[in-house]
Amino acid sequence: MIPRPTLDLFRAVPDELLVLCAAHGWDALTSAPAEGLRSIRDILAHMVGAEQRWIHHVVAGKPPVRDRPEAFGDLTAIGRLWRPQRDATVALAGALTAEEWRSRRPLPSNPQRTAGVDEIFWHVVTHEQYHRGQIFTRLALLGRRDLPDLDLLR
Repeated sequence: MIPRPTLDLFRAVPDELLVLCAAHGWDALTSAPAEGLRSIRDILAHMVGAEQRWIHHVVAGKPPVRDRPEAFGDLTAIGRLWRPQRDATVALAGALTAEEWRSRRPLPSNPQRTAGVDEIFWHVVTHEQYHRGQIFTRLALLGRRDLPDLDLLR
C-alpha cells in the first residue's frame, strides 16, 4: 500500500514535470546532453511507458502499449497520454484491497519469477524519482537554477 500523501504527490508528477519542461523549446527537450544519454523527451516517454507496462499491463492485465519517444511531437502529446494514465494508476491504487496489494504477478522478463503488487507500485514510484532526478539534471544543464524541491516528503 502507498500512503495517501505519497500517492497525492505521485499523482502530481506529470503536471509538475511538464510545466517545468514547458519553459524550454522542443529542440532543447529532444536533444541529448551527450552521446549515449537520453533527451528529456525520451526520459518522459520512458516514464509514461514504464508506468503503463508495470501498472496497467502487469498489475491490471491490460494489453501492453508500445509508444516510441518519437511518437510524441510535443509536451501536450505526452500530457494527453500521461495525465489520464496517472489518474487511472492512482484510482487503481486506491481501489485495491489488502489482499490484492499482497497478490503476486509474473515478471514480464521472466514469468517464472513474481513480484507483489505492492512491490510493483513502489518500483514505479522509485523508478520515477530516479528519472525525475535525470530530468532535473538536464534542465540544470539548460541553465535552470530555479528548480523546486519535489521530494516525496516535502
